[in-house]
Amino acid sequence: MSEKKVVAYAGATGAHGGGTARAILADPDSGFTVRALTRNPDSPAAKELAQLGAEVVRADLHDEPTVHEAFEGAYGAFLVTNLWAHGSAAKETEEIEVLVRAAKNAGLRHVVWSTLEDTRELLPLQDERMPVLLGKYNAPHCDAKGAGNELFRQAGVPTSFLNTTFFFQGFLAMMGPKRAEDGVLTLTLPLEDGKLLAGVDVNDIGRMAFAILKDGERFIGRTSTSPATT
Repeated sequence: MSEKKVVAYAGATGAHGGGTARAILADPDSGFTVRALTRNPDSPAAKELAQLGAEVVRADLHDEPTVHEAFEGAYGAFLVTNLWAHGSAAKETEEIEVLVRAAKNAGLRHVVWSTLEDTRELLPLQDERMPVLLGKYNAPHCDAKGAGNELFRQAGVPTSFLNTTFFFQGFLAMMGPKRAEDGVLTLTLPLEDGKLLAGVDVNDIGRMAFAILKDGERFIGRTSTSPATT
């Protein structure tokens, strides 16, 4: 039996990265094994992944040598960053740069980068319909990731770009129903009449990322969009 290919997972203990890691762990015949990167290997989420069969290693995007070490010997990686952890698009860009350098240094053969569209390509900053945030963004959490795509391309990292959408686990954590003082459970969404909110389960994102990794070179350099329901 051939040795399984190691896939390093950034953000593996979060909902997003964890969904993709579990997709591989659920298929013992996948030909892949999971290396879960986390700042805290002793966290409950990290221990759960270890019990499912993942190799859990400490890696911190703000301690670059740990990321390089975590990528050593890996075939590929699923990479995601989380602006909401600190609220800074500039810091997220620095995190993306660390991932790019580590992926390049390790000679990874296939990276799936979980990204978003750079809204500035659709709506220039000069367009007065949208306020400019932090000096150079329409939507920092989208634009920083979208701009990060070019960093992977410029470095020559073989990358598949996976555009995701709003995921239901985040909705439950941040925008879910709230119980008012009268005991009524209410869901409040400030949507314009006729508009729909597209969303996806992180486990479906995981299955799609897994499929991209399995198909290998066919998706390198291409952009895919995660399935969504409304």
